Amino acid sequence: MLTKVSPAVEQVHRHRNAIINGDFDVWQRGTSQTNTGYSSDDRWRNVILGSTHLVTRETFALGQTDVPNNPKYYSRTVATSVAASTNYVTKRQKIEYVKTFADETITASFWAKADSSKNIATEFRQDFGTGGSPSASVLSIGVTTHTLTTSWQKFTVTTTIPSISGKTLGTNEEGDFQFMFWFEAGSDFDARTNSLGQQSGTFDIAQVQVEKGNQATEFEYRSIGEELALCQRYFEKTYSMDVPSGTITDDGIIEFRQDRASSTDVNSNHPTADIPFVVTKRDTPTMIAYNNVNGDSGTIRDTSAGANRGVNSFNGVGANGVGAIDTNNSYDSNTRYTMHWTADAEI
Repeated sequence: MLTKVSPAVEQVHRHRNAIINGDFDVWQRGTSQTNTGYSSDDRWRNVILGSTHLVTRETFALGQTDVPNNPKYYSRTVATSVAASTNYVTKRQKIEYVKTFADETITASFWAKADSSKNIATEFRQDFGTGGSPSASVLSIGVTTHTLTTSWQKFTVTTTIPSISGKTLGTNEEGDFQFMFWFEAGSDFDARTNSLGQQSGTFDIAQVQVEKGNQATEFEYRSIGEELALCQRYFEKTYSMDVPSGTITDDGIIEFRQDRASSTDVNSNHPTADIPFVVTKRDTPTMIAYNNVNGDSGTIRDTSAGANRGVNSFNGVGANGVGAIDTNNSYDSNTRYTMHWTADAEI
């Protein structure tokens, strides 16, 4: 019997770098972020508590030689500290499956600088999923302090990841393995940050790599097509790659019509909207509809009537696509619709 292995797991074995979008080329959700969670640089979860941040996409000068191999973008985090032992500003990536790198020696490498001489900390962690009674997360793995200056430098950290022998996975998922940047942290997190402490400042990160072995190798480039496909396993949209969701544009919209034969059809509010995903998702995604005329979420455009219609739900959602859309429109077998959508299956 063949078992399907996710691209994220396959790439750990086929490529050196287990980090997706480590070169910060893909920003499907937008090029800036002030909230917490996934909303700017793909696959990176920018998380804050109490303190605030501004995450932005920054562009390297063409031909610069500070960071090798001519990368195009880097990620900037402007942290504004608010004093409290529980507050922090972090950047992290969750890699599928807690078994990733378990009981192995690995090396992380990255380039970084700050607006003045400042320390940051890095940490690895193992999470065992949700549901049932999973084992507690293993924190403070390989905690390392890095002293940044105003010039780009390459930093490395080598550590051995604990075995997961005897651990219990959650019933809902198989957990994840994380690599984390700590830009500032209250005293509650001293053990996880080498007592980094709280600070405000501007922190720039580029070319992040996590690989098996006890030394850092040169950053591994993948084509933009392959990197985007790896990102789309977790988030996909109809908009062009650099166009944020909710933008008023017809570029990339889908168009479909209502397929009911009568007002008494059992699928009374289901227009035809077969949506195949470009990439199979990690799990059943959360779908959001966007109106291409006004940019609103939760509505689509009825082009026949020149009106906006609410979306009650997406139906038949699976890892490979969507079967139909449930609207709040009344019966009309000739109705045509246009819309954008996003599919989110992040960890």
